[in-house]
Amino acid sequence: MPNALIYSPDLDGHRQVHVFVYANILAELGYNVYAAGNLKQVVNNYFYIDKLKNSLGSQFIDTSIYTDSGYNITSAEFISLQKSCKTDLTVFPEADNHISLFVSQIFRKNQFKGKLAGLFLRPFYYYDEVTFFEKLKYIKHLPSRWRTDDKLFHEVFLRKFSLLDVSFYLDENFVAHHKKSTWVPDVYQRYAELIVKDESSDQRSWIEKLDHFKEKNMGRFVFFYFGTSQLRRGYDTLLKMAVDHQGSFIHCGLRNNKEKFKFDTESLRSSLQESDRLFETNQYIEDPVCIEYFFKSVSHLILPYRNFYGSSGVMLQALNLGIPILAPGNGIIGYSINKYKLGMTYDEKDPLSLKARFEEFKKTDPESYVKNIKFYMQNQSAEHLKKVLVDSLKY
Repeated sequence: MPNALIYSPDLDGHRQVHVFVYANILAELGYNVYAAGNLKQVVNNYFYIDKLKNSLGSQFIDTSIYTDSGYNITSAEFISLQKSCKTDLTVFPEADNHISLFVSQIFRKNQFKGKLAGLFLRPFYYYDEVTFFEKLKYIKHLPSRWRTDDKLFHEVFLRKFSLLDVSFYLDENFVAHHKKSTWVPDVYQRYAELIVKDESSDQRSWIEKLDHFKEKNMGRFVFFYFGTSQLRRGYDTLLKMAVDHQGSFIHCGLRNNKEKFKFDTESLRSSLQESDRLFETNQYIEDPVCIEYFFKSVSHLILPYRNFYGSSGVMLQALNLGIPILAPGNGIIGYSINKYKLGMTYDEKDPLSLKARFEEFKKTDPESYVKNIKFYMQNQSAEHLKKVLVDSLKY
């Protein structure tokens, strides 16, 4: 039986979902699976980590013994880890964090053991608008950071030195312009939900509570946020929009008291609570039926992400249910919305753009987007994700 190592020092948020999916697919392929992550890390929820621990037992390896909990593991330490697992395949679910480790092999060709595969979540440099002076500044500082520079890595090192056997990307636009790269749809959460199925049916008590809330707010525009509250994903912006536009606010997920927001979230939440327009679970929801019910509470979804160029699993979950999107026009999200006409985009740099586009967006008929959404979603499925991973990772 071949051995596979999944290396992911960070296990918070989507990362534990990715590790969970890889572990299940690799087990199906006949691998003996090891997973390495920081087991001393405090995360918002341990649902998928606990499932991994139960299935892997002693084959769940703690990376907290390494520098920066495994982020700065040395080549020698990593090779030693691979040898201890007798690995035939190593998967990096967030390969962006390990560029310096990969680059170290340029001068030690084929020192790593077995086949290497990595998922890159954020080749954000691809969408940066760089001025002439910024280019000069980049060149000036490159000698000191060449080992970690993502642009140099993706555009030169990865391809020229074949540092990975398989390079997965969530960004289909990036893949279309880069040879030897493989696109996978950002539906890991949906795939994980198919695996857990009905295990968390007790969470469906939220459905009745949500129905009661929606009845009281009938006729109001619904602002919906899914997941743990974050500045980057615009939790505070959505709260403010709900207050400013007399809408209701539904949050399926955990609040994050450690996050620093641009807008005063406590004041905004209090304002909404006073008029019974706030509904928050403050609980990690993993039940697929419950999650789908929450998404179906909205006709339009606003994703006011800040300075974000990557893919959005939340966007794809909404599109899977035929819900159009309003989001910034930059990055792969904006590219996809504009190219396939999945909703509308706004200019993140213009403070008035979101408000103006929202007023236009909320008046559109969701049915007018259905045909375009169905066309776009043909390949954005859990089945397609599995096929790509199986074809690429099989022994």
